[in-house]
Amino acid sequence: MPVHDISATLMVELLSLEHSPDGCQMEVGLTRSGGSHKRQMISIDEYTYLQLLALGPFEGQRVRLSLYTKWDPFRGTHFSSLVKMNRTFSETLYFACSEGYTLLLSLLNQPEEAPSAEPAPQVAEVTVPAAPPRQKRERTALWSWPILLRGLVFSFLLAVFLLRMDGEVELFTNSVEAKQDVSAETAGPGAEERAPAAYIPDVRLAALQSRQTEAGPIPVEPPEQPKLSYEEIELTGDSSEYSLPKGYVALSFDDGPSRYTELLVDILVKAGVAANFLFIGQNVSHYPEAVSYADEHGMPVGNHSWDHSDLTANSAEENRNNLARASQSLEQLITGPVTIFRPPYGAVNQQLAEEAGRQHLKVLLWNRDPEDWKADSPEKILNYFYHTEPSGGIYLLHEKSITVQVLPEIIAYLKEKGLKFAIFK
Repeated sequence: MPVHDISATLMVELLSLEHSPDGCQMEVGLTRSGGSHKRQMISIDEYTYLQLLALGPFEGQRVRLSLYTKWDPFRGTHFSSLVKMNRTFSETLYFACSEGYTLLLSLLNQPEEAPSAEPAPQVAEVTVPAAPPRQKRERTALWSWPILLRGLVFSFLLAVFLLRMDGEVELFTNSVEAKQDVSAETAGPGAEERAPAAYIPDVRLAALQSRQTEAGPIPVEPPEQPKLSYEEIELTGDSSEYSLPKGYVALSFDDGPSRYTELLVDILVKAGVAANFLFIGQNVSHYPEAVSYADEHGMPVGNHSWDHSDLTANSAEENRNNLARASQSLEQLITGPVTIFRPPYGAVNQQLAEEAGRQHLKVLLWNRDPEDWKADSPEKILNYFYHTEPSGGIYLLHEKSITVQVLPEIIAYLKEKGLKFAIFK
């Protein structure tokens, strides 16, 4: 059966939470990068429902659910996150969740079936086994047979898990630390010009019906991560070449997202610093989670063109489409608008600079180039840092294996020099 592109990015928005004698449900809006949108009613376990309920109120706000969960071995439970946002702010919150909720996200993230000859109902229902098991509930749903088969497989795996966990209800009674979520839709000045207006639901909470739940919500603490220390610098946009004041240094990484993005971000976060990441639009569909990961860990995400071509050889219309397409692919995955543009090869002319300005992008080049993309050893990269004055430097680095290896030493060296790290917005 033909399906849509498996790489299409899925966005899950929480529309409502409801609790009745029949069980707990949430209504979600499912939007894929191809433009398809549908609403779906989903049954969830009481444990996860209570964790979500504790993060409210949601009225009048847009709420995006993460598609990812993680296991916390210290507290013995899964955790996930959501992003609450309105026009002026966004906030990432963390919650404990069940194994059933984890399997539910896997089902939702399956490629969307191609439209059949018969129209599908507007609202479908998905039922996921509860965990921990407090009581059995039977619900029915209309499924096409491929989705039913996947549901049976996941249900079987869940049943095995629950049998192993029998008698260990305490598994799900601790708070968790969570990694942040894929974040908000396009926002900020000029974003409307680059992408069509998105559907913005008004999240509502239905009142508890007929009975109160016995278990209360479990408090969830935010993850304990090193506090990032950096100076945020707002570019003026009237130039493409900048230098930092004495005593400051900036790191930037080109050509992602890639399999190395999250590794680089983890190294930066562990060191308590931040850097700009300039992403190529074509790469986003292969590593969408890397874009979100960089953004949610405090790394500014920028536009490095759609295809890494020399844009000075293009027509004005080609460049207009190239920059807009790259920004749109990124803004589906981050909390704010893309505001920084780095032209491939540093090639920029007046026409390209003006087009970037029309799209509310500020051109950022560099003044230090260790040429890590062609280095054959970490020592060669380090030697560049050792023999070049780092103060005031904006360093051009790339998402390469050798850069991952040497980055901790680079950061340690710059810190030894007493330099303050900067990022650009």
